[in-house]
Amino acid sequence: MTMTAGRRGQVHVAHLTTVHKPFDVRIFHKECKSLAAAGYRVSLIQSDCEAKTVDGVEIVPIRRRHRRIARMTLGVADAVSTARRIGADIVHFHDVELIWGAVVLKVLGKKVVYDVHEDVAKDLEDKAYLPHRLRGPLRLAVQGFEFVAQRMCDRIVGATRSIHARFAPDRATLVRNSPILGEFSGGDYPPFAARENVAVYLGGLAAFNGPVAMVEAMAQVDKALDPRLILGGSFPDPAVEARVRSSAGWDRVDFRGWVARGDIGGIFGQARCGLVLYQPTPNVVDSEPNKFFELMSAGLPLVASNFPVWKNLIDQFECGIAVDPDDPKAITAAIEYMFRNPEEAEAMGRRGRDAILGGYNWSVDSRILVELYDDLAAGMVRA
Repeated sequence: MTMTAGRRGQVHVAHLTTVHKPFDVRIFHKECKSLAAAGYRVSLIQSDCEAKTVDGVEIVPIRRRHRRIARMTLGVADAVSTARRIGADIVHFHDVELIWGAVVLKVLGKKVVYDVHEDVAKDLEDKAYLPHRLRGPLRLAVQGFEFVAQRMCDRIVGATRSIHARFAPDRATLVRNSPILGEFSGGDYPPFAARENVAVYLGGLAAFNGPVAMVEAMAQVDKALDPRLILGGSFPDPAVEARVRSSAGWDRVDFRGWVARGDIGGIFGQARCGLVLYQPTPNVVDSEPNKFFELMSAGLPLVASNFPVWKNLIDQFECGIAVDPDDPKAITAAIEYMFRNPEEAEAMGRRGRDAILGGYNWSVDSRILVELYDDLAAGMVRA
């Protein structure tokens, strides 16, 4: 059922997160802003922010809890009480720890949506701070929570095909983490022939993101090419940062630290290829990372890990080279190919961008999200 903007305005939607950073791309820039643009009244309940309205979305701050146990108990209680206080009709939550709070809101008569960004049970295997003896029991606990969510929630939203497939088809909707059209416009960038031999990676710099592999591979690139890697993000683990900075390839790195979203496009326009060399951890091999598709949207060819899902996309669209992320020589060879063959690199990037323009973009997924909300809200509004 499709509703008018006027009828949608009668429905108050609240997105809740106790884990994600303020103005998360999927939560705020994609989902909240799209729902607000469609006419829904939208609030975003999160910590580390000020009370204000941004792009039609009301930001509602809750207290930040620094300790995990406090965040998972008192933080969830804060989020639940805030959603109730502001009179939300539909509550859309983004963290597995919020499931018990969502049960409370469901009992109170709210419509409830669970947005699954990643396979949390598999993700526990990547958490270095968790003792190995706890990972099995915690994985079972997460699976139990998600079983409850599937039975209780009005809708499950999966961010990837593999996540979507884990839930019952009559409860689950696939809303991909696809790029926003026009945000990184490859058509506005200089031609590859005018660019220097620059590779780029902007994003998380945890061990599984592959910063060690990227920098070590850059050390082996032919120095006659005058290669450079623009690296942006933050290191959550000081040991990983120390290893990366001590690598022989660090003198070829232009480290930008955290990069504001508005500055990303300009950096992409300087590069001849984008790197997405995540390591083969359980939660990553079936993922569809946002960085992958942002680079395609910017018209950059990919040098990416050869996980089956990723390799299939690269082969389907002929938009890059898939390599073993544990093989520095293979990574180096792929980067050198992009630098030595700018015309072919540009053609790969163009094919990737065409794939984004052809349907793998947020304008498609935002319509799916709004239709989901129209179905949920159908019985809530006056004709």
